[in-house]
Amino acid sequence: MSLTNTALLKVENLGVRFLMKSNMLLGKKTYLYAVDDVSFEIQRGETLAIVGESGSGKTTAALAAARLVKAYTGKITLDNTDMLQIQKEKLRQARTKVQFIFQDPYSSLNPRLRAEEIVKEPLNSLTNFSSQKKQTLVNDLFAAVGLRPEQQRLFPHQFSGGQRQRIGIARALATQPELIICDEPVSALDVAVQAQILNLLRELQSKFELTYLFISHDLGVVQHMCDQIAVMYMGKIVEYADRLSLFNSPLHPYTSALLSAIPSVDQKRRENTKRILIPGDPPDPINPPKGCRFANRCPVAKDICFQKEPKLQNTKDNHRVACHLVDETAVSPLKHLL
Repeated sequence: MSLTNTALLKVENLGVRFLMKSNMLLGKKTYLYAVDDVSFEIQRGETLAIVGESGSGKTTAALAAARLVKAYTGKITLDNTDMLQIQKEKLRQARTKVQFIFQDPYSSLNPRLRAEEIVKEPLNSLTNFSSQKKQTLVNDLFAAVGLRPEQQRLFPHQFSGGQRQRIGIARALATQPELIICDEPVSALDVAVQAQILNLLRELQSKFELTYLFISHDLGVVQHMCDQIAVMYMGKIVEYADRLSLFNSPLHPYTSALLSAIPSVDQKRRENTKRILIPGDPPDPINPPKGCRFANRCPVAKDICFQKEPKLQNTKDNHRVACHLVDETAVSPLKHLL
């Protein structure tokens, strides 16, 4: 099957909120808006990274896209299927097309199951394959992720962190999905092992024509993994661009600060990159400010930033940014600080 330039996953105006507990019996309901009017899409065979600090809403958006968290507004289309409208058997069939690789390889594997049974779990719950076909798939998957056949009989505690994550990757591949959501898949691993797992994910993407939604708090991790990047802050996408545009010409002050924190072995780059510190704390997510949600921490914020919420607008080459201080010339308002 050849790849086509069509969106496999399309998310439009997604909103996710959580009801907050109140001490008042008849008090007004209070919600935390974890994802607020977020839109993105992923082309077949490509990788979209959603990047942001803890609490930005990136993982919640991914969970909602897979129908694992309830969305209260928006539309989610997976392979031309409206994910928010299907139920029961149709939803079960759709879930074979999307799988997760979780952050922690230690807690995401059942310690009471042998490795082969862990990889078989989604096959048992989502398919009607014969036992022989399931075992053949498990054998092939162990080979694909770089594990030996005899390791199928081992328990999770007998593997290293990197090997456990390889088991998690094999489990995610078991139902032959089209979309894999990678939720911080290397953040719990040593740096050397991180590189091995990222290289494995790229090899598997090419071999099986996979599409990735990659969640991370570290732009350095996704630098060589993704085709498109969406930067989230306080439930909103503040910048959305292809990888080269975002790394070479970041427009939002928040993105610039994240990029300045990436360590580099290149001495010239270190000398030419000024570290941008983000002071203070994010605003209260239950009562977000009426203007830009980053304004209270932005080093170049002006009055309009505190009064009016910026919209995600196209600048050039489909580079989108939500910032009042970026005009049609598409120059970062932080340029004089860099």
